[in-house]
Amino acid sequence: MTALSRRSAVQQIILVGAGLTTLPELGWAGFQLAGRELVPFEDFPEDFAFKRPGAETLPGGNALGIDLREQTAPKTVVSDTFIVSHYNTPQVDAASWSLKVDGAVGRPLVFSLAEIRRRPRIDKTVTFECGGNRDGVMHRMLSTVTWTGCSLTSVLEEARPGKDVLEAIFWGSDQGEETIRGRKYQMHFARSMSLPDALGADAILAYEADGQPLPIVHGFPVRLVVPGWYGVSNVKWLERIELSPRRYMGRFMGRDYVTIAGRQVGDTIEYTETSVTRILVKSLVARVSRPAAGLAGSLTASGIAYGDGTPIQRVDVQVDGGAWKPARLDSQPNPFAWTFWTADIGPLAPGPHTVASRAFDRTGRTQPADLSMKQSNWENNAIWTRKIRV
Repeated sequence: MTALSRRSAVQQIILVGAGLTTLPELGWAGFQLAGRELVPFEDFPEDFAFKRPGAETLPGGNALGIDLREQTAPKTVVSDTFIVSHYNTPQVDAASWSLKVDGAVGRPLVFSLAEIRRRPRIDKTVTFECGGNRDGVMHRMLSTVTWTGCSLTSVLEEARPGKDVLEAIFWGSDQGEETIRGRKYQMHFARSMSLPDALGADAILAYEADGQPLPIVHGFPVRLVVPGWYGVSNVKWLERIELSPRRYMGRFMGRDYVTIAGRQVGDTIEYTETSVTRILVKSLVARVSRPAAGLAGSLTASGIAYGDGTPIQRVDVQVDGGAWKPARLDSQPNPFAWTFWTADIGPLAPGPHTVASRAFDRTGRTQPADLSMKQSNWENNAIWTRKIRV
């Protein structure tokens, strides 16, 4: 029995002993805790890691992501939120830090941290997903955290963008060496958005995570938070916003975080290269549970669904490749945060089985069953078929 199963068993004994066999108002969490036990996944490596090995040099710096089997709270712990950094991890002096807004603007701006914090305060609870999150990493690169900051839109409008501006380029303090056509260059991390996207994305310049100053590894003192966009767009250690009449084509826009996918055009396969931007609609089976010994009831599959902020219309669940059946969705007060779902999957005969889910948003977009034409790991929202043993 794994540590997770032992811990669940203890929880179940306590709950059953207290007579708490049903918790109908707890939604997704209730199906885990109310006198139930986990059905083990057969596709989950026993020694799969959620922390980097070795000593943690900075708080949260060893986090590789979350174990969805244990996720019962509406949000994730900041210190468990996955870390992806492409260059160094700068330790910025807050007293001397400033944010510049320049380029093709009518009014160049410079803000201190105190000035950013004095602007109207906005809280955003956002589900982040790494653009490379996929079944190969057991979809651990996912989090839901409340970020606090000021409006990006208000800052950009205050700078008065020129009429010829195409993009906002967000420059981080982190930097590293790149080799381009045989020559070496020292480069800062940067990502860009079209000006309409930057103005309309409800993005914030965040200085807190769950009510505390940003951890160093998550971009202290200020980072960009763009609801509904893959994690790479949420630039950490932000130091400059440049409004530009030209397209920015740095490594992480033009060469990396580019999805390569084939499509059938007549008798040939045509390959496209597109930028990783908004999160594609997705659902995941997080766990399957059954009544604890001596208790009656059905097997239940539980999971999450999320996307780019378009509300989730429905989630369907499939067992052993059979008919798709609708799951029960929790309420969605915030379309930029994941929503929990549950589905009764009935009694199953002893032995191996499969369970899969697919989400639909209100525009009708759903998850593909097959991504074999995709040649890169980015933006993987394929249906994830889980293997269990009853």
